[in-house]
Amino acid sequence: MKAKYLLIISLFPITLVSQTKNDSLKTIEQVNILVKKKLLERKADRLIFNVDASIASQGMDAGETLANVPMLKVDENMGTISITGKSSVNVMINGRMLNLSGTALLNYLKSIRSENISKIEVITTPPAKYEAQGNSGLINIILKKNPNLGFSGNINSGLTQRTYTNGSTNGTLNYQTEKLSLSFKTTYIEGAKRSDERYSILGASQNFSRSVRKDRWQDLTPSINASYKINKNSEVGMEYIFGHEKSGMDILNTTRNISSSLQEQNLLTNTFHREKSPTHTFSTYYDLKLDSLGKKLSIAGNFYKNNNDTEVNFSTFAVADQTVQDVKTLSEIKPQIFSVQADLELPYQFGTIETGVKFNQFRNSADLKYFNLENSQYLIDEEKGSVFDYQEENYAAYGSFAKNFGEHWETKAGLRYENTVVKSSASNFSYGQWFPSAFVSYKEEKNVFTLSYSRRINRPSMSNLNPFRWYENPYSYSAGNPLLKPSYINNYEMGYTYNNKFSTSIYYLKLKNAFGQIASLDGLSQNSNYLNYYNNDFFGLNTSFTETFFKFWETTISANASYQTSEVFGINAKTSKGYSVSYAINNTFILNSSKTVSLFLNYDQALPYRNVNSRFQNFSNLNSGLKISLMEKQLQINANVTNIFAQRYRGEMYFEDSTQHMNNYWDGRSFRLSVNYSFGNNKKFNKKNMNFEEKDRL
Repeated sequence: MKAKYLLIISLFPITLVSQTKNDSLKTIEQVNILVKKKLLERKADRLIFNVDASIASQGMDAGETLANVPMLKVDENMGTISITGKSSVNVMINGRMLNLSGTALLNYLKSIRSENISKIEVITTPPAKYEAQGNSGLINIILKKNPNLGFSGNINSGLTQRTYTNGSTNGTLNYQTEKLSLSFKTTYIEGAKRSDERYSILGASQNFSRSVRKDRWQDLTPSINASYKINKNSEVGMEYIFGHEKSGMDILNTTRNISSSLQEQNLLTNTFHREKSPTHTFSTYYDLKLDSLGKKLSIAGNFYKNNNDTEVNFSTFAVADQTVQDVKTLSEIKPQIFSVQADLELPYQFGTIETGVKFNQFRNSADLKYFNLENSQYLIDEEKGSVFDYQEENYAAYGSFAKNFGEHWETKAGLRYENTVVKSSASNFSYGQWFPSAFVSYKEEKNVFTLSYSRRINRPSMSNLNPFRWYENPYSYSAGNPLLKPSYINNYEMGYTYNNKFSTSIYYLKLKNAFGQIASLDGLSQNSNYLNYYNNDFFGLNTSFTETFFKFWETTISANASYQTSEVFGINAKTSKGYSVSYAINNTFILNSSKTVSLFLNYDQALPYRNVNSRFQNFSNLNSGLKISLMEKQLQINANVTNIFAQRYRGEMYFEDSTQHMNNYWDGRSFRLSVNYSFGNNKKFNKKNMNFEEKDRL
């Protein structure tokens, strides 16, 4: 594994050596201009976090920086970035959506240094310009402009120790002239993680299951990004990303089934899961300035293709009759996404008009074959196999108007229409919906008040719709539901910021026709399927306060409290009203006068809470680490420990005839050591990043 990391780093030695020699021969007179920036700024439709104003965010990568932003949570062990009160999040760089998610996204953010970030925008109620898909928020990372020409680059290598050793390496090489900008990046990650999942269903029939799993992955992702300024008013650019991912799981599952007639069955299943997933992503754009007043036309296109091949072999031993059943499943899933959009921005003295159109096409073909081992030969079982074809087309158009009234008032309103046409092996249908949004803010000295509203839609993903049966053993499986319907969300939010340090917001979220995965017992079999089964009303409060004490200690205290009521349909479940409370305390201590060594100590806790028919137990997390900056911040060394107490995720789901219990540990405790070296001009290019919002539907 180490040899592979060294191989990737070796892509850049010639540039690194030559650049170091050149820098050593130069005498550079540095003039530092210190400008006191506001830590927090609230606009009509977003909260802005100025990175330079936070001492806790210095000497970090972009992922670590996001963790210091109010309302944001970064869980590297789970591979997630979240906004409080939102079910999902999309990340943009300079206003253009990143084509990455999960671990790949976090690994990409490691290559961006906090010194190159100007500000981070948190958009909890996205305006009409953005797709209405999901109860999601947006994070927009604004990079500093790079005035320098020539070569620059970055090399980052990290080692993480959980139960197993994990490693990651990425390198970036940039070249820029007055018109041409090129960027080549290579990312490699390899690792494994242990999981211990315990699940039980207690009712007339009973099921007790425990899975000890080793997840493994290996991912090599080279990419190239290019842009060219045709003239002072127009620019064209492209990006190509190739992902070569191999993953697998080794699972030991023990299951005890007790039927209502007290018939008992005990199973021991060994599962061998291997998956290859090569992906191709191509994006392009064209920007045209129509005049010197800011009028601009932007055109963008995106294409994504994935050929996923998976083989799963499992061998099940039945204790009662001492028999072994060997089964193999082979699956091919081939999703494709194509999109094209055009956006027009028209600033006038009376206000700013934005309008645009977009077309998305999703295609997916899936083929699952199920084989039984008989007489040393695998024979296909036609009844348990399945074929599923899916095509979805979305047509969208939007318009918005923004206007400032004097120095105090800022307003913005928009309307988006999306029409969806679906053709699949299960059904054909179409529907259209309007999605309004509105924002207003009032600023008076140190006080800023905001009010916002947006309507959104949560369409099922392709995996939610896929009726494939993914077997855990011959008697238990999970499957998608091609008859799932979309859910709708209405978001209302009122915010307040004082002195650019204290921020709070009150929100109301109404969720209609929501869907999720439900497990049930059928005799001795445990089956899981996706269903539309509940409506939800959320009332919530977010608050945060950041302050610096004695010039060396920065602390951020944030908290969230919510109250929810639920209505369930289609299933026999026990619903209850519920409260949820969570809080976090982040502390950074500067340990020397030159501000090159710092210690951080962060703690967060989610108290027991209820949602619909579920109850989740207390979960707390303590992280600590040390940051060292050397060579005028060109060399960064970070060491940290996460989930020091090795907390487990525990919860229950309540039904009229049964109760389901969950008790999981996903290898959260870890030690990570990372080293980052930046060379050349030590600044990221302010290059375009391609808009590809629809990839979260996979």
